[in-house]
Amino acid sequence: MGGIAFEFDPKEGLGDGFLTPVYFDNEVLVKHLYSPTIAVEFASETYGTVYWPERCMSFGINSKGAVIAWLGDLKELPVAEQHHWREHNIPAQNDMRSEFFDAQINAQFTVPPVGIQVINALEEWTTAFARKNGTELYKPKAFEDRIEAVRRYRRIIINSEDDFIRFVSELNEIINENVNNDQIRKFLKANNVTPKDGFKGNKLLEMTYRDVLGDTKNLIAPFFWLYDLRLWADHDMGDDKLKGVATKLGIADLKDFEAIFTKLLEHLRDTLAALKAAYG
Repeated sequence: MGGIAFEFDPKEGLGDGFLTPVYFDNEVLVKHLYSPTIAVEFASETYGTVYWPERCMSFGINSKGAVIAWLGDLKELPVAEQHHWREHNIPAQNDMRSEFFDAQINAQFTVPPVGIQVINALEEWTTAFARKNGTELYKPKAFEDRIEAVRRYRRIIINSEDDFIRFVSELNEIINENVNNDQIRKFLKANNVTPKDGFKGNKLLEMTYRDVLGDTKNLIAPFFWLYDLRLWADHDMGDDKLKGVATKLGIADLKDFEAIFTKLLEHLRDTLAALKAAYG
């Protein structure tokens, strides 16, 4: 295989050498995490995929925190991208253990839980919008924050109201509090839409979707539902907002917190997919 010379241990290779693990420090992903035109998705905290406009490549993260990619996949990247990965190449660690290895070699891949699907769908929509419009709707997250979010939402167990409140507050922070207000304001004004003073977050996104993209289905709605649940969770305002969201989700039992949160996640995921399909 031609191209850039990576450092690796050939004794770790499988078969013809294509499936030889090459190790990198996790800084190798920073450029991609902060790029408006490249998406990085995580199926779990040890298995992810980088999506460029024309290709994709899966990677793993081992117990030491090193990023792993197959030599054959690396050799198929453009030379400039190979150079980037070579700069972060580290000596072989002889530690491929990760869900990346299990999925790619042992065929043990499972569909990510709905919480991780939401995080990935948000990444896909943000990247698609930025490629098309040059504006990032949400601020990019650092490597450690992305991994922590995936770890947090990999297994959602809600046994009490306190668990529900914690998950709602955390999800609101990950999504609604991470809206890129400054860039969206510039985008709106460039499209002859002037937001009111004080508008931010979902209000700006609502104007973007409705007044610029032409959304007539109120696709922003589930994001307001999440915000309403956060208000209910953080303030002693009675149960009106909880009742309102539960009604919209079709759930009658206000104490079935797991059903409420799961259904909200499904709506968020489906809305983000619909936005990407219609306007990405």
